[in-house]
Amino acid sequence: MMKRVIALLLCLVTVLFCFAGCSHGEEDKGAYIRMYLTEKVMDFDPLHAFDNESSLQLVSLLFEGLFTADENGKPKKALADSYKFIKDKDKNEYRLSITLKTTKWSDGVALSSTDVQYAFLRLFDTTSSTIATTLLRDVKNARKIMAGDETVDHLGITVVDQTTIEILFEHEVDEDAFLLNLCSPALYPLRADIVEGNPDWAKKPGTLICSGPFMLRFLDPNVADGLILERNSYYMRNRSKDDLDKYVEPYRIIVNYAVDGTEQLKNLASKEAGGVYYFGHIPLAARADGAYSDILKKVKVTDAPSTHVYYLNEKALIDGEALFAKKEVRQALSLALDREAMANAIVYAQAADGLVPHTILNRTDRKTEFRKKAASYLATTANVAEAKNLLQGAGVTASKYTFTIKVAAYDEDHVKMAELTKAAWESLGFTVNVEKLGYYEIINTYIDPSSEKEIIEKTGMYESALRDALRAGNFEVIALDLVATAPDAFSYLSPFAKAFSGNPVNMDTTVNPNYELSPHITGYDSEAYNAKIEEAYAATKAKDVAARLHEAEGILMEDLPVIPVVYNQNAALTGKGLSGVKSSFFCNATFSKVKLSGYWKIALAEGFVGNEEEEE
Repeated sequence: MMKRVIALLLCLVTVLFCFAGCSHGEEDKGAYIRMYLTEKVMDFDPLHAFDNESSLQLVSLLFEGLFTADENGKPKKALADSYKFIKDKDKNEYRLSITLKTTKWSDGVALSSTDVQYAFLRLFDTTSSTIATTLLRDVKNARKIMAGDETVDHLGITVVDQTTIEILFEHEVDEDAFLLNLCSPALYPLRADIVEGNPDWAKKPGTLICSGPFMLRFLDPNVADGLILERNSYYMRNRSKDDLDKYVEPYRIIVNYAVDGTEQLKNLASKEAGGVYYFGHIPLAARADGAYSDILKKVKVTDAPSTHVYYLNEKALIDGEALFAKKEVRQALSLALDREAMANAIVYAQAADGLVPHTILNRTDRKTEFRKKAASYLATTANVAEAKNLLQGAGVTASKYTFTIKVAAYDEDHVKMAELTKAAWESLGFTVNVEKLGYYEIINTYIDPSSEKEIIEKTGMYESALRDALRAGNFEVIALDLVATAPDAFSYLSPFAKAFSGNPVNMDTTVNPNYELSPHITGYDSEAYNAKIEEAYAATKAKDVAARLHEAEGILMEDLPVIPVVYNQNAALTGKGLSGVKSSFFCNATFSKVKLSGYWKIALAEGFVGNEEEEE
């Protein structure tokens, strides 16, 4: 869940001013964050940032986009220094010109408009493309490329010079909506010379070249503190505003995967009076333990752009039949769920009454959530009797069928919900298994901690069995967090439409050798839904776009190829000594301007002073 994205900040400390007259950079070098994540990261490719919450968190620290969406869903300039939408009446063209800020990649190479163009083109590559292609739907020739009627080199993206890029549109666009699309991690600039010909470029410190505030310094998935990010010295920032007495930029982020969160919460609770920490994921056991009630009262809960769902594979043969191809079966499974009880069991979640989560804004009013203007399509309490009636009407004898829910073994919230879902669906007569999928063995392992060369050459990443199952279509029911790729309802809903599904989530091009458009990975292909999304795309007025999208969600919630369960929430606990932690629309914590009080005292108390290890 999104609340698992952001991790634990135990302490942010600085080294003793050992030498008179030391520079700001030397003083600042000891400041670090200790972060605890619940899910291992498979790679740091921005295109795969939505695979799990840990990926989304870390990718946003390692890379920077043209724009970023703040926690209110408003676009803010990041790598973009200036921009201008241009309506050229003589040429009958509508375009966007963007000038980049002067900054460099972590290896010292200047970031250029060519890197922006490459990332945009890569989105349409049949070997790596995802449903995120819908983010560029308004760009000249994008639809033709998605349909296989045009080659990717005809996409309306032009490099004007080293720092200027122009985007040519098919028609006049909703400017705010398009800028929000450009906030997506899927569109972070990338270097062609780094990515091309190197399938492992995003898995190793030596080949992962970054544009964000941090770079990958160390990686060993086998050890507790197996991931270290180090500040990118080339990243743009104004040091003149960084008064050490007020602000400290973290020099390193030490990531720990192997943590007993309950024990860590207990330790922090005992130190709360003076501790400097940020606790993101609140362990499930702690949420139900009265011993933590006082400290949990201080948890800040915010809505996340994410809905926990079950994908139903309409093509899967269950006891010889395509059981989930029957709409009545999908509807019955949805009706059997007690969403209120499931949300209460998880604590930091809300019962879902539709698909589009909270935080997604309505086109006609950027201050109003899409959800608040939408109908409640799903019952939040169970109606087993009605579910059984639906099955009976469809001629389905539930006791004949056995199927499996695949769920991430490393996500305690998802596992808990899968167990509750199993009980609910078995109340209808089905036999339901829960298969907990973990990680495969590491590709390569880090061997010699004293050797920088070994870090570069021998470090590998975990691979997720759940991710593989999804991309191969090897599932009957699969539990996922459906995360918004952009703060816009169209981007959330359109991938279920045939023309906007892009290359399927399945990366195996043998499934789709001719790059012909395919329906969603669930097998869903509705003429009514396809048409409604096309109408939303073609509409020129915001109110008409919003109306069509609300109608589309209604169709989708009637057909239920995907069953929403809960709207995810993020829960954070911040110590008294820490302020200034910001959050993006995607619920990623940012640590570039953290304000500390008493950090020096804490450094002394925790014994960190004079203990800083360097790996130069």
